[in-house]
Amino acid sequence: MKLRNRLSISAVTRSISVRVVTLALTLSLVSVGSIPANALNVCDVDPKSVACITGKASSTSVVVNKIRPLIPKNYYPSNLVRIPKYNPLGRIIKKEVSAAIVKLGDRMKAQGQGILVVQSGFRSYSSQVKIHSAKVAAIGKAKGEKLAARPGHSEHQTGLAVDFAAQGVSTGTTSFAKTKAGIWLAANAYKFGFVLRYPYGKTQITGYSYEPWHFRYVGVETAAAMHNQKIATLEEYFALPAAPGYLN
Repeated sequence: MKLRNRLSISAVTRSISVRVVTLALTLSLVSVGSIPANALNVCDVDPKSVACITGKASSTSVVVNKIRPLIPKNYYPSNLVRIPKYNPLGRIIKKEVSAAIVKLGDRMKAQGQGILVVQSGFRSYSSQVKIHSAKVAAIGKAKGEKLAARPGHSEHQTGLAVDFAAQGVSTGTTSFAKTKAGIWLAANAYKFGFVLRYPYGKTQITGYSYEPWHFRYVGVETAAAMHNQKIATLEEYFALPAAPGYLN
């Protein structure tokens, strides 16, 4: 073999080795759940990986919490629509979620468990600025941030989260869990792709107080898997770090 050929093969081998090491390092960094996937372009490497689907803002499986902000923080989802039923306040949400809400509400009504009301849906970054500021001003930073996310850290900004109520039933307090509607939603929402996002006793994982009205759309497959495996939070389901508080 000529020297030039040996050198060329050696150079190619070194180049491939460098790329393999770089890829391995990138994936190892992505395994740290607080690092957003798209910040490291992991979706270009493996769009079906946990790191990608839980870090990409537009993903149905995106996990947003106190250590995992949306990228970009002012993310604005596409395909937002006005929910056609059970929506006296005129809320908007992603089209796929809207369809699921209608099916859920129809089933709830048919089973005599109350008339569903969408209390809150999509909230923009600017809206969350106002909500967070008002809550902190009212009850202090420590208590306020257990109820209201900082801008860029709110699930409502994804267009996948919804606060449910029912006609004649107040919401926004834990007493909702004891109502006919609250009990039915907790037991049946997974059939329509929703999970109770901030369950009782999981504040040290989610970073938020128990909110029996706050549901998150993740799709029927994931919601059913969590239900069947008795896994309460998205952090636990995707083996991501707990997010009891902000990093700064």
